[in-house]
Amino acid sequence: MKMVNENLIKKWEKLKLVAYLPTPDDVWTIGWGHTLGVKKGDRVTKDQAQEFFIQDKQWAEDAVNQKVKVPLTQEQFDALVSLVFNIGANAFSRST
Repeated sequence: MKMVNENLIKKWEKLKLVAYLPTPDDVWTIGWGHTLGVKKGDRVTKDQAQEFFIQDKQWAEDAVNQKVKVPLTQEQFDALVSLVFNIGANAFSRST
């Protein structure tokens, strides 16, 4: 089972310690792209943001490891985990 290079995701996700809306019609986000249970006004420490990131990275890795049935290079795996991190496991599972 492969694991993603977390620096790849963090390269594209900026650390924000206060909840924000990435776009006007988006969901509240905090840390390195964490959305679960986040609401306006929420704040986190860097350590809390890292814990959220570890959890989010794990479900994204799990989705790729479970759904992709062909061999992947590390770079392909990292790119797919980054995609899942952004669009979610359900959207990835439904994609063709």
